[in-house]
Amino acid sequence: MNEQKTKTKNRIIMIARVLVFVLLFLFLLRTLSYMVRGSGDTKNRFMGFYAEPKDTLDIVMIGSSPTYSCCSMPELYGEYGIKAYPLASNVQRPISGQFLVKEAEKTQSPKLYMFEMRMYVGLEVGLGGNMVYTREVTDNMMYSMNRIDAINAMVTTHITEEDTDRYTYYFDIFKYHSNWPSLIHPDQWASWRYTKLDPNKGYKITDKVGPVDMPVVSEDPEPVELDPYQEEALNDLLAAVKETGAQALFYVSPYKLADGDAQKYAHIKEVVEAAGYDFLDMNHYYEELDIDFSGDFSDYGIHTNAVGAKKCTMFLGEYLRDNYDLPDHRAAGTDGAGQSAAERKSNESWDTAYEKWLGDYDAAVPVIDRRIEEKDFFVAE
Repeated sequence: MNEQKTKTKNRIIMIARVLVFVLLFLFLLRTLSYMVRGSGDTKNRFMGFYAEPKDTLDIVMIGSSPTYSCCSMPELYGEYGIKAYPLASNVQRPISGQFLVKEAEKTQSPKLYMFEMRMYVGLEVGLGGNMVYTREVTDNMMYSMNRIDAINAMVTTHITEEDTDRYTYYFDIFKYHSNWPSLIHPDQWASWRYTKLDPNKGYKITDKVGPVDMPVVSEDPEPVELDPYQEEALNDLLAAVKETGAQALFYVSPYKLADGDAQKYAHIKEVVEAAGYDFLDMNHYYEELDIDFSGDFSDYGIHTNAVGAKKCTMFLGEYLRDNYDLPDHRAAGTDGAGQSAAERKSNESWDTAYEKWLGDYDAAVPVIDRRIEEKDFFVAE
């Protein structure tokens, strides 16, 4: 009997040791994966989102690069007291939207979601076939079942090149294993938990200039349906938002529209409003924005520079204040009375971000003015 008890005890100890080893291995794998992921704006933006204290954001913004270039989140806070943060990435495929909503809901309960809709008027061909546009999202999400679901949806079997290396999406350390030398940098070690406050709150400032003629926008275009993949992504996104119970604003930032874009936005407007949400195309408000296509864009009508972003931010701030019941966190005062520790910490970081934005903006304006005067315009690398 004692011998049997000893065997059972030894078996339990062995199983426990195996479990500890497996858990330790998975912990190290996850941690090292976060650390060797390539550094850059998108990584900083996602880590910054994860670092925001729980349930302190009023708005989560989702979309492609215009999301974080058109609106200055620090300025939106400094001028209106609204805390908005972009879960945005370069050329973000619309299919990722539903998964980013689910990701946001893990730590935040925003009253409002904002979705920048430019990518929905494009074609999936060329997006799904370029792994960069997928990895910009999946390689910057924390390890979770939601991340796996996103990979399964985005790395599709009809794209042979991507599907061949599917395992490198689940375990992206295999993609970035050559980045080991980067571990000598303290910033890489700081990402071991994938949480690190972004001093710019996701916004990316630029002082470049790329002029373009102001586009002529049709006031009453005939609606045209989207590419089938984008149509499906829009419906899936609407379903994901409905589950949260939050309000949603589907918007288009100002830019030089391509042929056919206005017709597709007209269709999106019909679909979104039928679902009970708002749609705002800022391209119908050039006068109100006071937008100048000859000096307010960094790259010929695609992304706004610092001056254009300020104009767009002020326009959005007024729109949000007039149409949604969002708190003004500045009204809490500086004494922190009645606030939780998380709220105080959050307000302090946003105050700091606003002060940084003011300095960065003041430094960018004379550079932009000089570039316009000297015709020192943006050149794509």
